[in-house]
Amino acid sequence: MAFVKAALLIIALAALASPAQAQSWTPVGPPGGDVRSLVQDPEHPDRIYLGTSWGILYRSDDRGLNWERMPASSALTGSSLDELTVDPEGTLWVGFWDVQGTGGGVARSTDGGRSFNVLMRGESVRALAIAPSDPQTIAAGSLSGVFLSHDAGTTWDQVTAPEDAELHNVESLVFDPGNAQVLYMGTWHLAWKTADGGQTWVPVHQGMIDDSHVMTLNVDPWDSQTIYATACTGIYRSRNGGDHWTKLEGIPESSRRTRAFCRNPSDPKMLIAGTTEGVWLSTNLGESWKLVTDKDLVVNALISQPDGTLLLGSEGAGVLRSSDLGRTWASSNAGFSERFISRVLFDPDGKRVLAGVWGDAHYGGVFTASHLPGPWIHLDDGLFGRQVLALALLNGTILAGTDDGIFALASGGRRWERIPMSGGIPHSRINDLVAVPPRDIVAATPRGILHSADAGRTWTERIFGAGEDVSALISSPYDPSLVMGASRNGIWKSRDAGHSWRRVSNGLRGRTPHAMAFMPYDDRVIYATAFDGLFRSNDQGLTWERVKGGVPRSDLTGIAVSPDGNTLYASDFSSGGIFRSEDAGASWRRMPTPGLASDRIWTLALDPSAPDRLLAVASAGGLHLLVTTSGVTGANATGTSQTETPSGASQ
Repeated sequence: MAFVKAALLIIALAALASPAQAQSWTPVGPPGGDVRSLVQDPEHPDRIYLGTSWGILYRSDDRGLNWERMPASSALTGSSLDELTVDPEGTLWVGFWDVQGTGGGVARSTDGGRSFNVLMRGESVRALAIAPSDPQTIAAGSLSGVFLSHDAGTTWDQVTAPEDAELHNVESLVFDPGNAQVLYMGTWHLAWKTADGGQTWVPVHQGMIDDSHVMTLNVDPWDSQTIYATACTGIYRSRNGGDHWTKLEGIPESSRRTRAFCRNPSDPKMLIAGTTEGVWLSTNLGESWKLVTDKDLVVNALISQPDGTLLLGSEGAGVLRSSDLGRTWASSNAGFSERFISRVLFDPDGKRVLAGVWGDAHYGGVFTASHLPGPWIHLDDGLFGRQVLALALLNGTILAGTDDGIFALASGGRRWERIPMSGGIPHSRINDLVAVPPRDIVAATPRGILHSADAGRTWTERIFGAGEDVSALISSPYDPSLVMGASRNGIWKSRDAGHSWRRVSNGLRGRTPHAMAFMPYDDRVIYATAFDGLFRSNDQGLTWERVKGGVPRSDLTGIAVSPDGNTLYASDFSSGGIFRSEDAGASWRRMPTPGLASDRIWTLALDPSAPDRLLAVASAGGLHLLVTTSGVTGANATGTSQTETPSGASQ
């Protein structure tokens, strides 16, 4: 009996020490994206926090050179983190508002942004301030008015009259540094002040252009009676505590909408303004101004450090850094990725992955990397801010379908060239692209199909029905000349690489397919995602049935199939989730999502040369790679992972 017990103990210990595998997601870029806010910890100046428009917080511990994404907080997900502030003890405070609703609140983190306690709920908070003379006093401004806490956020009182329409829609707040009873408020309609802790409010906007939306308020560090206000109408200064304002001239009218403002701690005469047309700098207290960035840069946040270093947070370009007071700028986005990727394409011949960006007029385009997580190369010259909706490859040439036609980047080329349309065909939105070597290109448009049989030199247009919006295209991996097209009202098939087409069926009964995929071993079998689930056809689109077995009836947008056809993935962009089948689609399980910034997944892509390498595009956080970690289970477990190289590229 003792022997049996000893044997069982040995088996149990062996099981505890056996290698185990777990899967998680890691962000892989591309770098950049939208920044809503920046704040520097006053007690630990190496630490800077960055807020995004979807509730994701980043932190830098080296003054903005490198960024780490903090764990996603369920309380902040889906919210715009417009207001960040740090109190003297290093506690991070966040004012947030629900992007798709009217809620929001105030949250606090005492562990450097890794976790949050929500202290106020139900208010769309657009402004947040801590009283320098009494850090227990916090002011939060929302669409409903101003709320004050005198106990570090434990309790809150509204100090503006709910029935007073003028004291709503609060956008900015600042305390007098020496008196917590004095608080300035900027609204969507001018500025206000209280000198008695919110019991009474008086308008303080004499000299401001009427209907000024006051975006920021700042007290001069050297004179508490001097206040700066930035608005949609420009920059204003008051030298008497807000009683009268003077508009600072010198910034062109088109650039007057000023979202960010800061002072240089080492130079009392320097003013720095972040506008919707770049950063403007004055060295003489606003008597004259100089543009120190590109004019097409939309600036949401600014930090000025004593050594002359400037950090700006922008829309699209992410974080830019200047070490010489704005004379030169460099990207500072290592670890920060908040671009929305519309399409992902693996290039086995070029040994790279391509990512097309949607929603960024100036800093989008196409990014490419031979390794993940990078470095990434930005391929945007010649696209001129067009949105990329589709990607394809033809003989080494990258084809980009945009909201304004098709562009091509030749192998080894440095600039995109528009592919001209022939026969008076307009440059329309390209919903999807398929390239069939050696020379055929098929494009899906809101009117039907475009086809070129000579690599884009000439084109013909096939209008389906009365002009059906074709949403998706696929080419068979077994026979590339077999191309299928899908619209809300029908499924179309071409057996000659797009030269001729015939209607197969009425499709998904009024549903618009988001994406389609052939089964690799049998091109009679097609999967399609739609707004209410996943559908399958066993006869090349003639009939369709809903896929069950664990797939939700939700807005599924992504589909990926492994080369052997056994493993399939589908993604949910509405309720969230990635679902995997390991039995050719018969049954499905929801995959774990640790590491994803958001589980709302737009599209998926599998590396054809390494089918276990799955990329997912989330609504926040950019591209994510599924990685397998292996280690030893138990108290001393350690994990390992490998650098990922797309399509067999050398490491």
